[in-house]
Amino acid sequence: MINKVAMKCRILVLFILFSLAAFSQSEIYYYKDYDANLDVLEAEDKVFKLLEYNILEKQSDAVYWFKIPASNSKENYIFRIKNYRANNSIAYQNRRPLEKIKNSRFTSYKIQRDYPVFIKVSSEYSAYYPVELKLEEEYHFDESVQILINSFYYGAAFLIIIFSVVYYFFFKDNSFIHHCFLLSSLVFAFLASDGMFNFFNIDGTIIDNLILFNYFFLGFFSFKFAHNFLLVDNYYPNLKKYSQVILANIFLFVGLFYFFRKSELFVILNILTFVLFLTYWILSVLLIKKSGHIKLFTIAFVIILFNGINFTVLKNFGISFFDNAPFNMKIGGLVQVVTLSFAVVYREKTLRKRNSYMRTEIINFNKEIELLNNNLDNDSKIKDIENLSIREREIFDLIVVGKSNKEIALEVNVSINTVKFHVKNIYGKLNIKSRKEVLTIDKNQ
Repeated sequence: MINKVAMKCRILVLFILFSLAAFSQSEIYYYKDYDANLDVLEAEDKVFKLLEYNILEKQSDAVYWFKIPASNSKENYIFRIKNYRANNSIAYQNRRPLEKIKNSRFTSYKIQRDYPVFIKVSSEYSAYYPVELKLEEEYHFDESVQILINSFYYGAAFLIIIFSVVYYFFFKDNSFIHHCFLLSSLVFAFLASDGMFNFFNIDGTIIDNLILFNYFFLGFFSFKFAHNFLLVDNYYPNLKKYSQVILANIFLFVGLFYFFRKSELFVILNILTFVLFLTYWILSVLLIKKSGHIKLFTIAFVIILFNGINFTVLKNFGISFFDNAPFNMKIGGLVQVVTLSFAVVYREKTLRKRNSYMRTEIINFNKEIELLNNNLDNDSKIKDIENLSIREREIFDLIVVGKSNKEIALEVNVSINTVKFHVKNIYGKLNIKSRKEVLTIDKNQ
Protein backbone atom coordinates (compact mmCIF):
# COMPACT_ATOMS: atom_id res chain seq x y z
CA MET A 1 0.00 0.00 0.00
CA ILE A 2 2.81 2.38 0.95
CA ASN A 3 4.63 1.61 -2.34
CA LYS A 4 1.50 2.49 -4.34
CA VAL A 5 1.14 5.82 -2.54
CA ALA A 6 4.83 6.62 -3.11
CA MET A 7 4.47 5.79 -6.80
CA LYS A 8 1.45 8.08 -7.14
CA CYS A 9 3.38 10.90 -5.44
CA ARG A 10 6.28 10.49 -7.86
CA ILE A 11 3.95 10.59 -10.85
CA LEU A 12 2.30 13.74 -9.46
CA VAL A 13 5.68 15.46 -8.94
CA LEU A 14 6.76 14.58 -12.48
CA PHE A 15 3.46 15.89 -13.87
CA ILE A 16 3.91 19.17 -12.00
CA LEU A 17 7.49 19.56 -13.25
CA PHE A 18 6.45 18.89 -16.84
CA SER A 19 3.58 21.31 -16.49
CA LEU A 20 5.91 24.00 -15.14
CA ALA A 21 8.33 23.38 -17.98
CA ALA A 22 5.58 23.65 -20.58
CA PHE A 23 4.20 26.80 -18.93
CA SER A 24 7.66 28.38 -18.77
CA GLN A 25 8.36 27.63 -22.41
CA SER A 26 5.05 29.23 -23.43
CA GLU A 27 6.17 32.53 -21.88
CA ILE A 28 9.04 32.99 -24.33
CA TYR A 29 8.54 34.99 -27.52
CA TYR A 30 10.88 35.53 -30.45
CA TYR A 31 11.54 37.84 -33.38
CA LYS A 32 13.85 37.18 -36.34
CA ASP A 33 15.92 40.18 -37.38
CA TYR A 34 16.81 39.29 -40.98
CA ASP A 35 18.97 42.37 -41.51
CA ALA A 36 20.75 42.04 -38.14
CA ASN A 37 20.62 45.79 -37.55
CA LEU A 38 18.22 46.24 -34.62
CA ASP A 39 19.24 47.60 -31.24
CA VAL A 40 17.29 47.01 -28.05
CA LEU A 41 15.23 50.20 -28.45
CA GLU A 42 14.06 49.16 -31.90
CA ALA A 43 13.48 45.55 -30.81
CA GLU A 44 11.04 46.68 -28.10
CA ASP A 45 8.68 47.97 -30.76
CA LYS A 46 8.63 44.77 -32.83
CA VAL A 47 5.83 42.19 -32.78
CA PHE A 48 7.17 39.01 -31.18
CA LYS A 49 5.73 35.56 -31.86
CA LEU A 50 5.06 32.91 -29.24
CA LEU A 51 7.87 30.35 -29.22
CA GLU A 52 6.31 26.91 -29.60
CA TYR A 53 9.35 24.91 -30.73
CA ASN A 54 13.09 25.30 -30.44
CA ILE A 55 14.54 27.42 -33.23
CA LEU A 56 16.53 25.37 -35.71
CA GLU A 57 17.55 26.89 -39.03
CA LYS A 58 20.58 26.74 -41.27
CA GLN A 59 23.29 29.34 -40.78
CA SER A 60 22.54 32.87 -41.92
CA ASP A 61 23.38 36.44 -40.96
CA ALA A 62 20.03 36.84 -39.21
CA VAL A 63 19.84 37.67 -35.50
CA TYR A 64 17.19 36.30 -33.15
CA TRP A 65 15.60 38.27 -30.33
CA PHE A 66 13.84 36.55 -27.45
CA LYS A 67 11.39 38.32 -25.19
CA ILE A 68 10.25 37.36 -21.70
CA PRO A 69 7.25 39.48 -20.73
CA ALA A 70 6.91 41.06 -17.30
CA SER A 71 4.75 39.30 -14.72
CA ASN A 72 3.63 39.70 -11.13
CA SER A 73 5.88 36.88 -9.99
CA LYS A 74 8.49 37.79 -7.40
CA GLU A 75 10.49 34.62 -8.01
CA ASN A 76 13.91 34.52 -9.62
CA TYR A 77 14.07 32.89 -13.05
CA ILE A 78 16.87 31.48 -15.17
CA PHE A 79 16.82 31.96 -18.94
CA ARG A 80 19.20 29.58 -20.70
CA ILE A 81 20.25 28.80 -24.28
CA LYS A 82 21.16 25.10 -24.23
CA ASN A 83 23.63 25.20 -27.08
CA TYR A 84 27.34 25.39 -26.27
CA ARG A 85 27.95 27.37 -29.49
CA ALA A 86 25.41 30.09 -28.67
CA ASN A 87 27.91 32.23 -26.79
CA ASN A 88 27.33 35.35 -28.88
CA SER A 89 24.38 36.75 -26.93
CA ILE A 90 23.42 39.66 -24.74
CA ALA A 91 20.38 40.22 -22.51
CA TYR A 92 18.71 43.55 -21.68
CA GLN A 93 16.31 44.62 -18.98
CA ASN A 94 15.28 48.24 -18.73
CA ARG A 95 17.61 48.65 -21.74
CA ARG A 96 20.58 47.73 -19.57
CA PRO A 97 22.78 44.69 -20.24
CA LEU A 98 22.49 41.79 -17.83
CA GLU A 99 25.46 39.77 -16.59
CA LYS A 100 25.80 36.15 -17.68
CA ILE A 101 25.86 33.57 -14.93
CA LYS A 102 29.42 32.43 -14.34
CA ASN A 103 30.39 28.76 -14.17
CA SER A 104 27.32 27.80 -16.16
CA ARG A 105 27.44 25.06 -18.77
CA PHE A 106 25.39 27.12 -21.23
CA THR A 107 24.73 30.82 -21.71
CA SER A 108 22.37 31.69 -18.84
CA TYR A 109 20.88 34.83 -17.28
CA LYS A 110 19.30 35.27 -13.87
CA ILE A 111 16.26 37.53 -14.19
CA GLN A 112 13.28 38.86 -12.32
CA ARG A 113 9.95 39.39 -14.05
CA ASP A 114 9.16 42.94 -12.92
CA TYR A 115 10.20 44.28 -16.37
CA PRO A 116 10.38 42.63 -19.82
CA VAL A 117 13.69 41.00 -20.76
CA PHE A 118 15.09 41.00 -24.31
CA ILE A 119 17.87 38.60 -25.36
CA LYS A 120 19.79 39.05 -28.61
CA VAL A 121 21.43 35.91 -30.06
CA SER A 122 23.49 35.19 -33.17
CA SER A 123 25.87 32.49 -34.31
CA GLU A 124 28.38 31.81 -37.08
CA TYR A 125 27.10 28.24 -37.09
CA SER A 126 23.55 26.98 -37.62
CA ALA A 127 20.79 28.87 -35.83
CA TYR A 128 20.03 26.22 -33.20
CA TYR A 129 18.63 27.84 -30.06
CA PRO A 130 17.00 25.43 -27.59
CA VAL A 131 15.97 27.96 -24.96
CA GLU A 132 14.29 27.45 -21.60
CA LEU A 133 12.91 29.58 -18.78
CA LYS A 134 12.79 28.00 -15.34
CA LEU A 135 12.39 28.98 -11.74
CA GLU A 136 15.78 29.27 -10.09
CA GLU A 137 15.09 26.34 -7.72
CA GLU A 138 14.00 24.12 -10.59
CA TYR A 139 17.05 25.15 -12.62
CA HIS A 140 19.48 24.22 -9.83
CA PHE A 141 17.71 20.91 -9.25
CA ASP A 142 17.89 20.01 -12.94
CA GLU A 143 21.55 21.02 -13.08
CA SER A 144 22.36 18.84 -10.08
CA VAL A 145 20.70 15.86 -11.73
CA GLN A 146 22.49 16.51 -15.02
CA ILE A 147 25.88 16.89 -13.31
CA LEU A 148 25.26 13.58 -11.54
CA ILE A 149 24.45 11.87 -14.86
CA ASN A 150 27.52 13.44 -16.45
CA SER A 151 29.73 12.27 -13.60
CA PHE A 152 28.50 8.71 -13.99
CA TYR A 153 28.95 8.73 -17.76
CA TYR A 154 32.39 10.34 -17.85
CA GLY A 155 33.56 8.22 -14.92
CA ALA A 156 32.57 5.04 -16.78
CA ALA A 157 34.18 6.30 -19.98
CA PHE A 158 37.40 7.18 -18.13
CA LEU A 159 37.60 3.70 -16.60
CA ILE A 160 37.18 2.10 -20.03
CA ILE A 161 39.93 4.33 -21.41
CA ILE A 162 42.24 3.18 -18.60
CA PHE A 163 41.32 -0.48 -19.23
CA SER A 164 42.09 -0.03 -22.93
CA VAL A 165 45.57 1.27 -22.10
CA VAL A 166 46.20 -1.63 -19.68
CA TYR A 167 44.97 -4.18 -22.22
CA TYR A 168 47.24 -2.65 -24.85
CA PHE A 169 50.33 -3.13 -22.69
CA PHE A 170 49.17 -6.63 -21.73
CA PHE A 171 48.16 -7.96 -25.16
CA LYS A 172 50.26 -5.69 -27.40
CA ASP A 173 47.28 -5.28 -29.75
CA ASN A 174 47.04 -1.86 -31.43
CA SER A 175 43.23 -2.09 -31.47
CA PHE A 176 43.20 -1.30 -27.75
CA ILE A 177 45.29 1.88 -28.01
CA HIS A 178 43.31 3.01 -31.08
CA HIS A 179 40.09 2.36 -29.15
CA CYS A 180 41.51 4.40 -26.26
CA PHE A 181 42.17 7.46 -28.47
CA LEU A 182 38.89 7.11 -30.38
CA LEU A 183 36.94 6.97 -27.13
CA SER A 184 38.90 9.97 -25.81
CA SER A 185 37.94 11.98 -28.90
CA LEU A 186 34.28 11.00 -28.54
CA VAL A 187 34.28 11.88 -24.84
CA PHE A 188 35.86 15.25 -25.67
CA ALA A 189 33.04 15.91 -28.16
CA PHE A 190 30.46 15.04 -25.49
CA LEU A 191 32.20 17.29 -22.97
CA ALA A 192 31.98 20.17 -25.43
CA SER A 193 28.31 19.55 -26.32
CA ASP A 194 27.51 19.33 -22.58
CA GLY A 195 29.03 22.76 -22.08
CA MET A 196 31.48 21.38 -19.51
CA PHE A 197 34.26 23.67 -20.77
CA ASN A 198 32.00 26.68 -20.29
CA PHE A 199 31.40 25.41 -16.76
CA PHE A 200 35.08 26.16 -16.03
CA ASN A 201 34.91 29.55 -17.79
CA ILE A 202 37.35 28.58 -20.54
CA ASP A 203 37.54 31.22 -23.27
CA GLY A 204 35.08 30.58 -26.11
CA THR A 205 37.72 30.94 -28.84
CA ILE A 206 39.88 28.30 -27.19
CA ILE A 207 36.89 25.96 -26.92
CA ASP A 208 36.02 26.45 -30.60
CA ASN A 209 39.59 25.70 -31.69
CA LEU A 210 39.80 22.60 -29.50
CA ILE A 211 36.52 21.32 -30.92
CA LEU A 212 37.73 22.06 -34.44
CA PHE A 213 41.02 20.17 -34.11
CA ASN A 214 39.23 17.31 -32.39
CA TYR A 215 37.56 16.59 -35.75
CA PHE A 216 40.92 15.53 -37.16
CA PHE A 217 41.75 13.33 -34.15
CA LEU A 218 38.26 11.82 -34.25
CA GLY A 219 38.59 11.01 -37.95
CA PHE A 220 42.16 9.70 -37.68
CA PHE A 221 41.58 7.37 -34.73
CA SER A 222 38.22 6.13 -36.02
CA PHE A 223 40.03 5.20 -39.24
CA LYS A 224 42.94 3.50 -37.41
CA PHE A 225 40.65 1.67 -35.00
CA ALA A 226 38.03 0.49 -37.49
CA HIS A 227 40.59 -0.49 -40.14
CA ASN A 228 42.64 -2.55 -37.70
CA PHE A 229 39.66 -3.93 -35.78
CA LEU A 230 37.86 -5.21 -38.89
CA LEU A 231 41.08 -6.54 -40.49
CA VAL A 232 40.11 -4.60 -43.60
CA ASP A 233 43.35 -5.34 -45.46
CA ASN A 234 42.42 -9.03 -45.50
CA TYR A 235 39.15 -8.36 -47.33
CA TYR A 236 39.31 -4.95 -49.05
CA PRO A 237 42.98 -3.92 -49.37
CA ASN A 238 42.19 -0.92 -51.63
CA LEU A 239 39.87 0.67 -49.07
CA LYS A 240 42.80 2.06 -47.09
CA LYS A 241 43.69 4.52 -49.87
CA TYR A 242 40.06 5.69 -50.11
CA SER A 243 39.93 6.26 -46.34
CA GLN A 244 43.22 8.12 -46.37
CA VAL A 245 41.86 10.49 -49.04
CA ILE A 246 38.84 11.28 -46.82
CA LEU A 247 41.13 11.77 -43.83
CA ALA A 248 43.39 14.12 -45.81
CA ASN A 249 40.33 16.19 -46.77
CA ILE A 250 39.19 16.33 -43.15
CA PHE A 251 42.60 17.72 -42.21
CA LEU A 252 42.40 20.19 -45.12
CA PHE A 253 38.98 21.55 -44.12
CA VAL A 254 40.01 21.81 -40.47
CA GLY A 255 42.78 24.14 -41.64
CA LEU A 256 40.54 26.05 -44.07
CA PHE A 257 37.85 26.68 -41.46
CA TYR A 258 40.46 27.72 -38.89
CA PHE A 259 41.73 30.47 -41.19
CA PHE A 260 38.56 31.56 -43.02
CA ARG A 261 35.71 30.76 -40.57
CA LYS A 262 33.16 30.13 -43.30
CA SER A 263 30.13 28.12 -42.21
CA GLU A 264 30.11 26.23 -45.54
CA LEU A 265 33.56 24.84 -44.74
CA PHE A 266 32.34 23.65 -41.35
CA VAL A 267 29.37 21.88 -42.96
CA ILE A 268 31.70 20.07 -45.39
CA LEU A 269 33.97 19.09 -42.49
CA ASN A 270 31.04 17.50 -40.65
CA ILE A 271 29.91 15.66 -43.77
CA LEU A 272 33.40 14.26 -44.42
CA THR A 273 33.66 12.99 -40.84
CA PHE A 274 30.25 11.38 -41.12
CA VAL A 275 31.16 9.74 -44.47
CA LEU A 276 34.26 8.20 -42.88
CA PHE A 277 32.20 6.67 -40.06
CA LEU A 278 29.53 5.57 -42.52
CA THR A 279 32.13 3.83 -44.72
CA TYR A 280 33.35 1.60 -41.92
CA TRP A 281 29.86 0.94 -40.64
CA ILE A 282 28.78 -0.28 -44.11
CA LEU A 283 31.95 -2.38 -44.23
CA SER A 284 31.09 -3.94 -40.86
CA VAL A 285 27.63 -4.81 -42.22
CA LEU A 286 29.26 -6.55 -45.20
CA LEU A 287 31.55 -8.50 -42.84
CA ILE A 288 28.98 -9.07 -40.11
CA LYS A 289 28.87 -12.86 -40.62
CA LYS A 290 32.61 -13.20 -40.17
CA SER A 291 32.61 -13.09 -36.37
CA GLY A 292 30.70 -12.03 -33.26
CA HIS A 293 32.92 -9.05 -32.47
CA ILE A 294 32.00 -7.47 -35.83
CA LYS A 295 28.32 -7.68 -34.88
CA LEU A 296 29.06 -5.72 -31.69
CA PHE A 297 31.08 -3.21 -33.70
CA THR A 298 28.14 -2.71 -36.09
CA ILE A 299 25.76 -1.99 -33.20
CA ALA A 300 28.17 0.45 -31.53
CA PHE A 301 28.94 2.37 -34.72
CA VAL A 302 25.30 2.75 -35.72
CA ILE A 303 24.71 4.64 -32.44
CA ILE A 304 27.56 6.98 -33.33
CA LEU A 305 26.10 7.44 -36.81
CA PHE A 306 22.60 8.32 -35.61
CA ASN A 307 23.90 10.92 -33.18
CA GLY A 308 26.39 12.17 -35.75
CA ILE A 309 24.02 12.62 -38.67
CA ASN A 310 21.39 14.33 -36.53
CA PHE A 311 23.58 16.49 -34.31
CA THR A 312 26.54 17.42 -36.53
CA VAL A 313 25.22 17.11 -40.10
CA LEU A 314 21.48 17.70 -40.41
CA LYS A 315 21.34 20.52 -37.89
CA ASN A 316 23.73 22.48 -40.09
CA PHE A 317 20.90 22.48 -42.65
CA GLY A 318 18.24 23.33 -40.08
CA ILE A 319 16.90 19.76 -39.93
CA SER A 320 16.51 17.36 -37.00
CA PHE A 321 14.88 13.90 -37.05
CA PHE A 322 14.87 13.38 -33.30
CA ASP A 323 15.70 15.25 -30.13
CA ASN A 324 19.34 15.06 -29.04
CA ALA A 325 18.42 15.60 -25.42
CA PRO A 326 21.43 15.34 -23.07
CA PHE A 327 20.00 12.32 -21.24
CA ASN A 328 19.23 10.49 -24.50
CA MET A 329 22.74 11.22 -25.80
CA LYS A 330 24.27 9.96 -22.54
CA ILE A 331 22.33 6.71 -22.68
CA GLY A 332 23.24 6.23 -26.33
CA GLY A 333 26.85 7.17 -25.66
CA LEU A 334 27.13 4.78 -22.72
CA VAL A 335 25.64 1.91 -24.71
CA GLN A 336 28.04 2.70 -27.57
CA VAL A 337 31.08 2.85 -25.28
CA VAL A 338 30.26 -0.39 -23.45
CA THR A 339 29.33 -2.24 -26.65
CA LEU A 340 32.49 -1.15 -28.45
CA SER A 341 34.60 -2.14 -25.45
CA PHE A 342 33.04 -5.60 -25.35
CA ALA A 343 33.69 -5.88 -29.08
CA VAL A 344 37.40 -5.10 -28.62
CA VAL A 345 37.81 -7.63 -25.79
CA TYR A 346 35.78 -10.25 -27.67
CA ARG A 347 37.93 -9.72 -30.75
CA GLU A 348 41.11 -10.17 -28.73
CA LYS A 349 39.75 -13.40 -27.23
CA THR A 350 38.82 -14.71 -30.68
CA LEU A 351 42.20 -13.80 -32.16
CA ARG A 352 44.07 -15.43 -29.28
CA LYS A 353 42.12 -18.66 -29.75
CA ARG A 354 42.78 -18.53 -33.47
CA ASN A 355 46.47 -17.79 -32.93
CA SER A 356 46.75 -20.62 -30.42
CA TYR A 357 45.20 -23.03 -32.90
CA MET A 358 47.47 -21.78 -35.70
CA ARG A 359 50.53 -22.03 -33.43
CA THR A 360 49.68 -25.65 -32.62
CA GLU A 361 49.15 -26.44 -36.28
CA ILE A 362 52.47 -24.82 -37.21
CA ILE A 363 54.32 -26.80 -34.51
CA ASN A 364 52.76 -30.06 -35.72
CA PHE A 365 53.54 -29.19 -39.31
CA ASN A 366 57.16 -28.42 -38.45
CA LYS A 367 57.47 -31.73 -36.62
CA GLU A 368 56.14 -33.56 -39.65
CA ILE A 369 58.58 -31.72 -41.92
CA GLU A 370 61.47 -32.46 -39.56
CA LEU A 371 60.54 -36.14 -39.39
CA LEU A 372 60.23 -36.29 -43.15
CA ASN A 373 63.61 -34.63 -43.58
CA ASN A 374 65.21 -37.05 -41.12
CA ASN A 375 63.72 -39.99 -42.97
CA LEU A 376 64.97 -38.60 -46.26
CA ASP A 377 68.43 -38.03 -44.81
CA ASN A 378 68.60 -41.51 -43.36
CA ASP A 379 67.35 -43.06 -46.57
CA SER A 380 69.97 -41.09 -48.44
CA LYS A 381 72.71 -42.22 -46.07
CA ILE A 382 71.60 -45.86 -46.26
CA LYS A 383 71.87 -45.66 -50.04
CA ASP A 384 75.33 -44.11 -49.63
CA ILE A 385 76.46 -47.15 -47.57
CA GLU A 386 75.90 -49.30 -50.63
CA ASN A 387 78.45 -47.18 -52.45
CA LEU A 388 81.25 -48.15 -50.01
CA SER A 389 84.01 -50.43 -51.25
CA ILE A 390 84.44 -53.94 -49.84
CA ARG A 391 87.30 -52.80 -47.56
CA GLU A 392 85.39 -49.65 -46.53
CA ARG A 393 82.28 -51.66 -45.72
CA GLU A 394 84.39 -54.07 -43.66
CA ILE A 395 85.88 -51.20 -41.66
CA PHE A 396 82.40 -49.54 -41.37
CA ASP A 397 81.00 -52.73 -39.79
CA LEU A 398 83.87 -52.82 -37.28
CA ILE A 399 83.21 -49.16 -36.37
CA VAL A 400 79.57 -50.09 -35.78
CA VAL A 401 80.50 -52.75 -33.22
CA GLY A 402 82.68 -50.21 -31.39
CA LYS A 403 86.19 -51.11 -32.54
CA SER A 404 88.93 -48.45 -32.32
CA ASN A 405 91.24 -47.67 -35.22
CA LYS A 406 94.05 -49.70 -33.63
CA GLU A 407 91.78 -52.71 -33.13
CA ILE A 408 90.51 -52.47 -36.70
CA ALA A 409 94.11 -52.30 -38.03
CA LEU A 410 95.05 -55.54 -36.19
CA GLU A 411 91.89 -57.33 -37.30
CA VAL A 412 92.10 -56.50 -41.03
CA ASN A 413 95.94 -56.65 -40.96
CA VAL A 414 96.64 -53.13 -42.22
CA SER A 415 98.38 -50.10 -40.73
CA ILE A 416 96.60 -47.54 -38.55
CA ASN A 417 97.19 -44.84 -41.16
CA THR A 418 95.44 -47.03 -43.76
CA VAL A 419 92.50 -47.42 -41.40
CA LYS A 420 92.39 -43.68 -40.87
CA PHE A 421 92.43 -43.17 -44.65
CA HIS A 422 89.48 -45.54 -45.11
CA VAL A 423 87.56 -43.92 -42.18
CA LYS A 424 88.03 -40.51 -43.81
CA ASN A 425 86.64 -41.84 -47.08
CA ILE A 426 83.71 -43.44 -45.26
CA TYR A 427 82.86 -40.13 -43.51
CA GLY A 428 83.03 -38.29 -46.80
CA LYS A 429 80.77 -40.72 -48.69
CA LEU A 430 78.21 -40.83 -45.85
CA ASN A 431 78.45 -37.09 -45.10
CA ILE A 432 79.07 -37.67 -41.39
CA LYS A 433 81.64 -36.41 -38.92
CA SER A 434 81.79 -38.88 -36.02
CA ARG A 435 81.39 -42.49 -34.92
CA LYS A 436 78.08 -41.56 -33.20
CA GLU A 437 76.55 -40.77 -36.57
CA VAL A 438 77.76 -44.16 -37.86
CA LEU A 439 75.77 -45.84 -35.11
CA THR A 440 72.69 -43.75 -35.97
CA ILE A 441 72.94 -44.73 -39.61
CA ASP A 442 73.28 -48.37 -38.76
CA LYS A 443 70.17 -48.33 -36.51
CA ASN A 444 68.08 -46.97 -39.38
CA GLN A 445 69.18 -49.64 -41.88
